[in-house]
Amino acid sequence: MIKDIRIPNASLYVLVLAAEEVMGKNGLIAVFRQGDLGMLITSDDNIKYPPNNMDKQIPYSLYGKIQQAIEDFYGSRGSRAILMRVGRANFRYTLHEKPALVGLGGVIMKALPMGTRQKLILNGSNKAANDEFHMESILMEEDDTFIMRRTKCPCQFRQRDKGYGPCDHVTVGSLQEGLKWATGKVFKIRQTRCLNIGDDVDEFIVNKTPEEG
Repeated sequence: MIKDIRIPNASLYVLVLAAEEVMGKNGLIAVFRQGDLGMLITSDDNIKYPPNNMDKQIPYSLYGKIQQAIEDFYGSRGSRAILMRVGRANFRYTLHEKPALVGLGGVIMKALPMGTRQKLILNGSNKAANDEFHMESILMEEDDTFIMRRTKCPCQFRQRDKGYGPCDHVTVGSLQEGLKWATGKVFKIRQTRCLNIGDDVDEFIVNKTPEEG
């Protein structure tokens, strides 16, 4: 049986903030209602935010259930772009509220080469994935790409059709936004394996060369 690991309250706080930015308050409340997430709605029909602290009280299953509720509401195709936008907003809110969640507390990027900035972002994300989210994540480097793999993820608790393919679009969006923040460039990131659909790891391939334009 998969262990329902606890992660920091702040991780869910910034996810909810990011989702609200993308979908609006009423849209997110509608998602929560359809997704049986009434615990995140107040009695006067507002969003009930989790505490913004580093206490580890949020189960993987709840973090995954919110993402699945978005997929169910918008459909597998329509939700992909929305979840990636949530991921990008999630990075921005995390950087502002709790930079330790992306491994960037006190990091200074100015005057560093682009490749070094890439590594700092990815190493920071990998460290946070291990220290705060217990994902058993590793980061490898090849000639043209970085490869991130992890063996634990909230996606393991998402109830969905495996035929829809990999589902960690929030992670892809967050990594893209982190790299853009650090370098000013957009990098292609592909999820090639996913624990949710039966693979032995989540795997993300990050191109070293930025997209043109």
